[in-house]
Amino acid sequence: MKRIRKILVLLLILGLTSCNTAVKEKEESTQVEDQEIEEQQGQEEQEVSDESEKEEIEITDQNDRKVKVKVPVERIVCLQHHSFDILTQLGVEDKIVATEDKLEGNLGDYITDLVPEVKDMPRAGTLAEPNVEMVAEQKPDLVLVAAQANPDAIAQLEELGIPTLVITLRGEGAQEEAQNPRLSDADSAYTEGLKWVVETFGKLTNTEERAEKLWNFCMESRAMVDENVDEIPDDERVRVFIANEEDQTYGDDKYVGVQLLRAGAVNVASKDIQGYKPYNMEQLAAWNPDVIIVQDRYPEVYERIISDPQYEALKAVQEGKVIVAPYWTKPWGNPDTDSVALGELWLAHQFYPEKIDRETVEKRAKEFYQEFYNAEFTGQVE
Repeated sequence: MKRIRKILVLLLILGLTSCNTAVKEKEESTQVEDQEIEEQQGQEEQEVSDESEKEEIEITDQNDRKVKVKVPVERIVCLQHHSFDILTQLGVEDKIVATEDKLEGNLGDYITDLVPEVKDMPRAGTLAEPNVEMVAEQKPDLVLVAAQANPDAIAQLEELGIPTLVITLRGEGAQEEAQNPRLSDADSAYTEGLKWVVETFGKLTNTEERAEKLWNFCMESRAMVDENVDEIPDDERVRVFIANEEDQTYGDDKYVGVQLLRAGAVNVASKDIQGYKPYNMEQLAAWNPDVIIVQDRYPEVYERIISDPQYEALKAVQEGKVIVAPYWTKPWGNPDTDSVALGELWLAHQFYPEKIDRETVEKRAKEFYQEFYNAEFTGQVE
């Protein structure tokens, strides 16, 4: 009987101990959960506090739309490739939370070396068709879209309360055809448009001092070019054709025409083609350019021009003046900062090496990459 009592007492003690342990574990679990809830609430309150402390500014974007943005911005969905590059040069690529589907093709594979994180970055649509749902999932406080972005998508983003800026890289406001603008003064429009982007991005990301340095570098390079080739008479300028994929070229009122004029040349297609459009062999034969330039992102275009018999009668082909433009020169329809800082200088060197030497171009390229990409310049200056 005593033995049974001892067993019962022991079981009772064990049961009470187990119960106490369970209660204690539950209390500890509840404390952890409460702590996590408090931390989450604290974080949300901090975010609300941070948001309330931000200054709201109104910006008129490059399509004449008035947009209110709280600065500094922290989460950017960047669906415009020039903008991705400029934000990287400003040192705020870590604020980009999503980008466009074909960034590497539109901008160049070099961006994956400079910003390795881009390989795993969410993609939220194309230049023309932003994916509104994907954009919204990123919870951005700013979206940057291209001139050709679908107006319906922009309107949807506005309805969701997401600030969205249209970036065209040019002045003179909205155009009837995004890719084929008609400008009263292309040089002024693209210069002022690019300057606006650099300064506005600086203001939005609290990098105004760096933005000023970036723009000053661009203007310093341009001044070097002007000093050497600005006075070349029109009838002595090198006549240049820009060959792109799908038999298209840049005509009048595209930035590359400005870039060529600044570098002491002239775009032979500018009198017959407006904007970015196809050309035919009859037109090219009539233009018969001194130099043909192909961007390095279109190697198949270069190979076709130097090997296809239909091009062999052209002066540029016969004289070996089919030139590949490296990625860092950007002879594009719209300017990037390195188009001005490096591209205009490189083109002037190609056309007038006695006026702008290779060493000058290479020195500027190294300085630009070190200063604004924090990276070594690995390109070649021929």
